[in-house]
Amino acid sequence: MMLTCSFNGDKDESATRLSDRAETERAVKILMAILFATKNHLRAEWGAFPGVGFDTVTGDQFFHAEYSDLLPSGVTGYDHRGLGIPLQLTFFIEQYIKKGYQRGWYHAPQASQMTVQLNTLVDAYGRMETIRLTSVPIAHLIHEKQVLALFGMFLPFAMVTEMGWWAIPLTTFVVFTLYGIDGIAGQLEDPFGNNRNDINMAAIVEDIRSEILVLVDEWKRVGEQNDESQWFMATYGGGSPPGRIPTFRVVSFED
Repeated sequence: MMLTCSFNGDKDESATRLSDRAETERAVKILMAILFATKNHLRAEWGAFPGVGFDTVTGDQFFHAEYSDLLPSGVTGYDHRGLGIPLQLTFFIEQYIKKGYQRGWYHAPQASQMTVQLNTLVDAYGRMETIRLTSVPIAHLIHEKQVLALFGMFLPFAMVTEMGWWAIPLTTFVVFTLYGIDGIAGQLEDPFGNNRNDINMAAIVEDIRSEILVLVDEWKRVGEQNDESQWFMATYGGGSPPGRIPTFRVVSFED
């Protein structure tokens, strides 16, 4: 979706203005902010809009450095009222898609495709939030602990007749294995935390951010080259300036 936002903007002359390029770059930054906001929302790190987050588990405040240059200025978050920041930021992208279509940056099918991609992003965010909020019922956990305890209690009496004293180490091994599986299930119940067994979302998001920044820098460089070419053609009418030999470089971006 970022590629569609960036590279389709140069198909119309009106989109080559600096203000329009700045608006496109702002939309791309908001897309990156959605990724960081999703990571922090899934980890219950609220209050990212002012630049300071509040951890509801530990009660500590921490600084979100990634939000310093990605979030729109002058925007107030409503995560304390139940509105997730990722969902709130998608409204800015929706406005950008509508504005770009009205300005002729892309045709209706392209705008529709971008809207579908945005809806897919929102759907993925909703699915991950459902995973985080859907925990194992308490009644199931209590019953599971009771069954494991009773099983480990009566298992030696069922094995002692045939195995004698070997029933003790075998029972220990079986009970250790079952409780280990139960502990692993408890760790994987919320895979978006900060434990070593959880998904390393920080590394994934940071890797995506690095790739997008490279694409944005390349897009800006190509835009500056196009501006220089247009100025060259308007000034010299296709000829070369005194003492210079015209050179041309073709840079193409394909889907």
